[in-house]
Amino acid sequence: MFKINFSILLTLFLFFSFNINAITLKVNEGNAPGSPEALALKEFKRMVEEQSNGDIKIRIFLNRQLGNPQESLENLMTGTLDLYSGALSYYATLLKDELNPVSLMYFFKDTEHLKRYLRGPVFKKAQDKLIKKGIRFISTEFNGDRGPYRVYISTKPIMSLDDLQGVKMRLWPNDVAIRSWKHLGAEPAVIPWTEVYLSIKQGVVSAVTAPIALVRSTKFTEVAPYVTIMKQFPQTWPMTISEKVWNKLNTKQKDILVNAANESGKIYANTSYERVTEDIQWMIQNNNAVFIRINTAPFRKKMEPLYNELIAQGVLKKEIYAAINDAR
Repeated sequence: MFKINFSILLTLFLFFSFNINAITLKVNEGNAPGSPEALALKEFKRMVEEQSNGDIKIRIFLNRQLGNPQESLENLMTGTLDLYSGALSYYATLLKDELNPVSLMYFFKDTEHLKRYLRGPVFKKAQDKLIKKGIRFISTEFNGDRGPYRVYISTKPIMSLDDLQGVKMRLWPNDVAIRSWKHLGAEPAVIPWTEVYLSIKQGVVSAVTAPIALVRSTKFTEVAPYVTIMKQFPQTWPMTISEKVWNKLNTKQKDILVNAANESGKIYANTSYERVTEDIQWMIQNNNAVFIRINTAPFRKKMEPLYNELIAQGVLKKEIYAAINDAR
C-alpha cells in the first residue's frame, strides 16, 4: 500500500511556495563580461539570493542590453527597469546642480573628498529629490571607487596642453565635462559608449577618456595606443533601484539590497585596483600601448578661471561650491 511521506510533501510545499513568491529583479549594466562591474554584480546576485533565501532573484544584463544610461534612468522612473549600475555622472541629467560639479576636472581633491560630499547633508537633499523622481540610491556608502583613476586614450601622444589643442574626443552628455574639455582646447563629441571603438577606428574621433579599469576590456588600445594618466576627477559606481519597485519590498528585503550593494561597491573597487598593473602590462605586450605620466599642474591651473566663470553664470551654485569645499 502506498504510504505518504509527510516530510517530503512538506519540503516540496515549501520549495514551490518559495519559488512562487520569489521576486525577480533585473539589473542593467553598460560594461562587458569580465569587467570589474560584471564581477561585482555577480557577487551582488549571490549575496542577495543567499541572504533572502531565494526570495529575491537577480538577473544581470551587461553591455547595455536593457538600454543606454538615459533610457535606463527613464525606465527606473517608470518602473520598467528594477536596478541599474553605472557611473554617478550619468545622474547629472536629473541632478544637474549637485552632480555636474563632480565631472569638473581637478575640482575634487580625491575619492575620499568625493565620498564626504556625497554622504553630506547637501547631497542627502539631492537624493530626496531623486526619490521623488522615482529613483533611489541603494549604494548608500558610495564606496565603489571607479577607475580607480581616469586616463586619456588617444591615437597620438598627449604630453602637454599644447598636444590637446583641437583633438576630437568622445564625451558623454554632461555640460560641465564638455565645457571643461573645451576650456582645455579639445573638441568634444557626444558618442554612445558602445560606439567609441568603431568611432576611433574610423577617425570620427581620435581620443576618449575613461577609467583605467575599462581600457583593456573595451580594447581601446587596439586603435588608440597612447594612454595618458591624467586623474581628472574621482568617480564612483553606485547602484540604484526604481522607487516603484522599492515600495513593494519589505524592510528585510530592502536591507538585503542595500547591504549587498555596499559590499559590491567594495568588491568593485578592490577588483579595479588589483587589475591595474596586470592590465597595463597586458596592453603593453599585446597592443604596444604606451603609458604616459605627465605633470598635471598646468591642467589644474588652466581650469581655475572656469570655476569662477561657472559660478558667475549660475552653472555652479554657490551653496554647492561651498558644500564641496566644506568636504575637503
